[in-house]
Amino acid sequence: MPELLLALDAGSSNVSAALFSPGGDLLASAAAPVRSRSPRPGWVEQDANRIWRQAQAAMASALDAAGRMIADVAAIGVTGQRASAVCWDRRSGRVLSPLVSWSDLRGAGRAAELRAAGFMVVPQMAAAKLEAVVAGVADAAALSARGRMAWGNIDAFLVWKLSGGTLHATDRSQAFPTGYLNLATMDWNDALIAHQGLDPASFPTLVDTWGRLGVTAKTAIGAELPICAIIADQQSALIAHGGGVGTVKVTYGTSATLNVDTGGRLMMRGASIPPFVLWRVGTETRFCLEGMVYSAGSALDWLRRTCGLGAVARFEALAASTPDAGGACFLPALQGLGAPHADVARRGLIGALSTATGPGHLARAGLEGVAFRVREVFDHIYSAPDFPAPDLLRADGGLTASDSLMQAQADLLARPLARHATREATACGAAICAGRGAGLLGEADVQAFARYDRTFEPRFSADEAQARFAAWRAGVYGG
Repeated sequence: MPELLLALDAGSSNVSAALFSPGGDLLASAAAPVRSRSPRPGWVEQDANRIWRQAQAAMASALDAAGRMIADVAAIGVTGQRASAVCWDRRSGRVLSPLVSWSDLRGAGRAAELRAAGFMVVPQMAAAKLEAVVAGVADAAALSARGRMAWGNIDAFLVWKLSGGTLHATDRSQAFPTGYLNLATMDWNDALIAHQGLDPASFPTLVDTWGRLGVTAKTAIGAELPICAIIADQQSALIAHGGGVGTVKVTYGTSATLNVDTGGRLMMRGASIPPFVLWRVGTETRFCLEGMVYSAGSALDWLRRTCGLGAVARFEALAASTPDAGGACFLPALQGLGAPHADVARRGLIGALSTATGPGHLARAGLEGVAFRVREVFDHIYSAPDFPAPDLLRADGGLTASDSLMQAQADLLARPLARHATREATACGAAICAGRGAGLLGEADVQAFARYDRTFEPRFSADEAQARFAAWRAGVYGG
């Protein structure tokens, strides 16, 4: 009897597959890097066909590493980067455009125009860029006229490929970050679609976050298996931490994203920290707050390359070699400042250098810059007296492999930080949702997946952490 849960995660930097038991054990995983290209400043494009081939290979590799067969899988869950956009021909399967990533800023000017017209669109949303993507398809009008034009996030494209072209769908947690979901109706925003002159038939069907959504094609993965979950990556990671109102996590990857489970309550903490759909099943919707640091892992990668600080292991050793940054400071803002600033024009900064500044100080300044930016988001979210800050922060993502970063975050927030044992918790959350959709897991079973390999205790008092935070802010913002 098949019982394993297979999660497919197409992130900004990697595409991976992970195999879980229904008891929460990670049996095996496999991943491959996603290549990005930047044909113009601020543009970020990827190859959807290549991602699909990598997804197929990752699923096969994960099964092989676990010594299991595709017939052992009970359900598949799909997650991935949100607010991406790719167009394809639903009849031939031909990809018609590059996959434009969420971090692509070509829509910054269009987003401002749409906000002026009354639509809440920001540059990272697909709604700011989809018109330009469609305009780049030479035969877009003809394809739409024949009902062949399709577009979606990378999750919708992968689900379409998995199903052999029979399921063109996404869930509301993925739909909301595109900018096209109407929260009042929980359906596509017809007014915005009409305003942009887009083809409504090209949009994916909106489905529940989990349930029996479709079936894979034998031609895609060698077996017909139920597709039981579609969920956005950051929401998926939050679910991997066990859920529950008030649960807060930070996912450290290309970006650093803080999410707080607010249950059925739709809350805001300003324009840069909006509510997101956490999941929707039937008529029940759960929400979360989200604040994003756009440049985290991407900024550290840039710092390593540009300043000659070596590979990841050497960078980590350099950061661990010094107790502080020696006065140096780093603002990770290669693609603008996210929450709580919402300043896409701002760029990164390295400052307060001296003749005593060495490689270790630069590495330490890089890690602390990410930690300080997360603190900015954390402090803003919990600034209201009716919303008390939690005693514990939970963390996941590839960057959590850095003990130095995790310790710096605990120190500079002056509170403990628990690191998820499954670094890529986005896949873990997708497996949980697939298990729930297949009827293998109930709400009480989710906690078995929330496992932590270390809790980092803060070494600074709240006063010292605040003093260091103030000094960093003065260094990177002035005053």
